[in-house]
Amino acid sequence: MTDTEPMGWLSEKPERARQARTIQLGAGGSTIEVLAGPAETSGVVSIYRWRMSPSSRGPAPHFHTTFSETFIVEEGEVDYFDGRTWRTLRPGDTAHAAMGDVHALRKERAEPATLLMALSPGVPREEYFAQLATVNERDLSRLHEAHDNHFVDDHER
Repeated sequence: MTDTEPMGWLSEKPERARQARTIQLGAGGSTIEVLAGPAETSGVVSIYRWRMSPSSRGPAPHFHTTFSETFIVEEGEVDYFDGRTWRTLRPGDTAHAAMGDVHALRKERAEPATLLMALSPGVPREEYFAQLATVNERDLSRLHEAHDNHFVDDHER
């Protein structure tokens, strides 16, 4: 006969090892929630939730040389530019920009929208997002360059 211990631990909710960090993106009310950084995924992916306020517009056409981005719309609608054309993304829709691909997001509707963003390989973007809220116009291009954001022509933004 074997001794057994009560298995109450199976029904307990595990403690979350790391609290999600929320970053305010300026006074407009948009936020970025850090769901998983490269430290939690062995550098494979970084996952963020972007809660776009009604006044949020989104980034102009740009590309990255060191990571790809995948966007999944959770709520609301946003327009996605794939380097050639704009298309509307709705809840459940996905868009992917491979490393080096020009892409952009814009939100023209007055309601909020929420996106999941997965960056691969995982890159730490927390500092970049936090500095976007406070950087002055003079230092903005240096901030973008330091964090692998390379902007191109506006493409009828």
